Amino acid sequence: MISLDRWVASFAVVALLSLLAIIGMRESPVDTNNVETKSAVTSRLSLQSPQSEMSELRAADLRSALRDLCADSVNESPDDDWKPEDAEAQIEAWNELKRQLANRLSASPSAEHLHLAALLDSGSASRVELIDRAVSLNPDDAFVLWGAVHICAEEREATDCSLRDWDQRLLEIDGQNSESWIRIAANRYQEDDTDAALDALHRAAASAETRAYWTETLEMIERGFAAGTDFAFPERVGMAFGLAASDQPNYRDYVTMCREQSAKSVQWAYACLTYGELVENQGKTNMGVSIAFTIQKLALEALGDMEMLTAVDRRQKTYRQAMQESVGNNYEVTERLFISNPSMFSAYLAAVRTHGESRARVRLAEETSRLLQQQPELACVP
Repeated sequence: MISLDRWVASFAVVALLSLLAIIGMRESPVDTNNVETKSAVTSRLSLQSPQSEMSELRAADLRSALRDLCADSVNESPDDDWKPEDAEAQIEAWNELKRQLANRLSASPSAEHLHLAALLDSGSASRVELIDRAVSLNPDDAFVLWGAVHICAEEREATDCSLRDWDQRLLEIDGQNSESWIRIAANRYQEDDTDAALDALHRAAASAETRAYWTETLEMIERGFAAGTDFAFPERVGMAFGLAASDQPNYRDYVTMCREQSAKSVQWAYACLTYGELVENQGKTNMGVSIAFTIQKLALEALGDMEMLTAVDRRQKTYRQAMQESVGNNYEVTERLFISNPSMFSAYLAAVRTHGESRARVRLAEETSRLLQQQPELACVP
């Protein structure tokens, strides 16, 4: 079996950093007078009610997962001899694996399998053909339509696709989702229909929810790898995180649209600002919320509101510190726990859907620390 553990973990980080660089997120010096302390950040991320967002996870499941990791650590071989030049071979192996799995899934009668095959495929025309088949099989599935709209938007300059039909159908089914509306706004903007783009942006900013289908994408990929490979569950989930990280919404389109139009129109600037505020408050993924801060700052720069810009910058710094806190204590144990078995994975995703990535990770780390204090013999993962 191909060993991709280390590369897959790196892949997700590289994908995230690359996207941040592409959209031009700007760093500014930290104002130590305005950044919350570590304890304050922890307090913001901790639950105030006795009901845990990890309530779906029984203590027995966590204890069992820790014991499994202890057993696995005994059999692990050191990887100190891993060399940077090995990355090329790992990437080639990963691309070949994706190609083989796409070929297997493309023969499936399942809309989900065809959706995943379209994500794995590297050809523009074949990707669109696969997602078209998926939509035909399940035309009322919002997640399939979401995938169709995003794939078609990426490939429409290379091949024909039913973008207008699909994005209108997506709005009929998922019209309360800000992320469906912002994608349609970007589509209209790329078609030079700025009036329709602005109208869609207003609808995005007034939406009842914000969902980028991150957890659904992870679950779909894991199930697809289960159907088409013999990889163990932790390997499937590790690969799911790597692939999903490279298939997030094209946030660059949203940032470009708001940067260009906010500089020209106060109306656009306020619409972008309102949308960014909404996603800051409603978004569940770290990437989505980070983009929301960027969009707000672009709008406020265009409006010349330095006071509000400073306030947003302060909140962004606090959020980044919270993200760092979420991967602080027991990082390696926590990361390995939520991909260790289906119960842990499902509990983690449920917490992400309800409370967001950082908070879910903090809670799992807290629960892990509490159990390790009670049963220190479980603290065996290096």
